[in-house]
Amino acid sequence: MEDNEQLEYMNNNSTKIFIGKKIEGKIISINNEGIYIALPGYKSDGFIPKNEIYSENQKDYRDAYNINDSIEAKVLNINNSEGYVLLSNIETIKEKAINELKQIFENSEVIDVIVTEAIKGGIIARYKEIPIFIPASHVDIYRVNDLEQYIGKTLQIRIIELREERHKTKIVGSRREVLQEMKDLKEKEALESLKEGDIVKGEVKNIVDYGAFVDINGIEGLIHVSEIGWGRNKIKNVLKTGDIITVKVIGIDTEKKKVSLSIKALSQNPWLNIEEKYPVGNITMGKVVRFTDFGAFVELEPGVDALLHISKISNQKINHPKEVLNIGEVIKATIIEIDSEKKRISLSTRDL
Repeated sequence: MEDNEQLEYMNNNSTKIFIGKKIEGKIISINNEGIYIALPGYKSDGFIPKNEIYSENQKDYRDAYNINDSIEAKVLNINNSEGYVLLSNIETIKEKAINELKQIFENSEVIDVIVTEAIKGGIIARYKEIPIFIPASHVDIYRVNDLEQYIGKTLQIRIIELREERHKTKIVGSRREVLQEMKDLKEKEALESLKEGDIVKGEVKNIVDYGAFVDINGIEGLIHVSEIGWGRNKIKNVLKTGDIITVKVIGIDTEKKKVSLSIKALSQNPWLNIEEKYPVGNITMGKVVRFTDFGAFVELEPGVDALLHISKISNQKINHPKEVLNIGEVIKATIIEIDSEKKRISLSTRDL
């Protein structure tokens, strides 16, 4: 009679449990198989298998939880083969995470996710057990060929798509948007810190036919080929990728985010006081740098070329300067005329 009364009391005071119900209980035991919890008002204890336990930052659940800790879980089975209520902590975390992500999506917030897998077309990252697909084109600002390198890494992303399809939520994220915003902010700060006339240091990032691109505190500036120096040196003979160089800011376009740089502006114009440096009637030396049908150009110093007209090369008639001169040859010549405004110097070797 006493046993029947006790059973009737338990049945009348038992908490009603059903599949999918969320319940909270205290941990009474932790082992290698999972976690056991006491279910208030219910005749059986609950069991959460280890593969149904969520642990933040992939920490071992045995280190993440302690006896008497409260834990929330969702009912998967009312009475398993061992007589326990089978529970899932992960399912409750997923449900909360989905609601969090919906709010995050609406507010366009940035979140941290952990990359768990690289697949065709992108990578899979997780936010509290919720998978988020990041397309390959949204992994970085630039094209990425090796997606495997991101596995296990924590990335900052923004959710760009979230929709529910047949009891399943599809979520797409973008790291590229976050990186682009950071890059834009850095460029803006760099632009605001620069002004025309500043002399700064930068790293040569790329060399093209028309100039060199230089990184200045996160913003890209261009040294046009005409601003490399006063001479006619080829840009690839003067600079190489990775060089740390000093340049002068000669132009800023804040709207187009363009900065014009110059190496040439750091040195004095060689044509200043040219008459004093090269008095007419005196003999000078220079290097033959190029030919034309009407004569040869002789470099007196970087940025200062003088014309040796074909009629002033030799006392004998010649049809082309190459008949008596060679490119790279150093010669002596008489200065016969200077026009500083037009930047012209005429030479003669015939008079020697």
